[in-house]
Amino acid sequence: MHGHMRRKAATAAKKGLALLAVGMVLQCTILAAPPAAGAQDEATSLEREANRITYQILDLRARREAASREGRALRAELEELDGLIARNREEMASLEAEISRTRRAYRESLRRLYMQEDFSELQVILESRELDEMWRDVDYLDRMAMSHLQVLDDLKDKLARRQVKERDLREYRERRERLAEALDAEGLDRRIQELETRLSEINARLRELRTPGAGRSPSASPPPSYTWTLPPPGKLLDRVPVMPPLSDFERTGIVFSGYTTYYGAEWHGKPTSSGVIYNMYDYTCAHRTLPFGTWLLVTYQGRQVIVQVNNRGPFVPGRVLDLSWAAARSIGLEGVKWTEFEVIVPRGG
Repeated sequence: MHGHMRRKAATAAKKGLALLAVGMVLQCTILAAPPAAGAQDEATSLEREANRITYQILDLRARREAASREGRALRAELEELDGLIARNREEMASLEAEISRTRRAYRESLRRLYMQEDFSELQVILESRELDEMWRDVDYLDRMAMSHLQVLDDLKDKLARRQVKERDLREYRERRERLAEALDAEGLDRRIQELETRLSEINARLRELRTPGAGRSPSASPPPSYTWTLPPPGKLLDRVPVMPPLSDFERTGIVFSGYTTYYGAEWHGKPTSSGVIYNMYDYTCAHRTLPFGTWLLVTYQGRQVIVQVNNRGPFVPGRVLDLSWAAARSIGLEGVKWTEFEVIVPRGG
């Protein structure tokens, strides 16, 4: 009896060990398996959408630049048309004043013939000894009146031509102004901003899918195990918590300049256009067109800082570069200041 029970317990123990072994194998298999098919499908879909949006943004930026150029040309043309219209109106005013003067002179000439206060010109006729002489004087007065009328007609004709010219200029100006409005540069800017916001969301989600812990709040300090390692050219870094040494880079001589500012706490912890989470304590910057991963050597009043482009902006007219808070602080930049910045590349790249 006891032997049977012992055999039964041993058999149960063996089954339990077998099940445990199978469970451990299954657990190891699950842990070693690649990401779930759903995550892979989501990443693939997001990558396709990101590529499509990137091409849309490039196309919209090209159209925006063309619209900007055409808009500048149209504004210059509209200013020129305004000048032509103003000068034409001055000519019209001058003609109207001359017409008024000629009319007054004509009426005054007639009044002098018939007013009681002055019969001088009528007396010229009445005092004529011969009828022929009288008719000559009448003919003279008639020619004088006709001369005034001819001048009036000529002036009226000039004024009519000026009025037609003004009408044509105004109609042409209205057509050009409608064309300038149809360019809708502001609408293109809004669409670009919408797409860049969506692209930023996609890139952030892709980083979450590919990088464990990517969604954590950014820190002001470098990771405990962080050491600066020279990255390959063009590689976009998740963080640049310390300024790299200039000795690790080669200068290209490609230099830009323009008004520069910085952005800080209001954007801290939010995704950038590249998908990297913005950290105000890192050495990064935003530029409208330079590729993500580009390194820049920024100079302000003799002080220099090295930053990596990981965002788009600034979108305020007249500004060319947005530094992170830490980068701006390192060179003493406050507000909007003029800087020079040179493209640099990692040595050996």
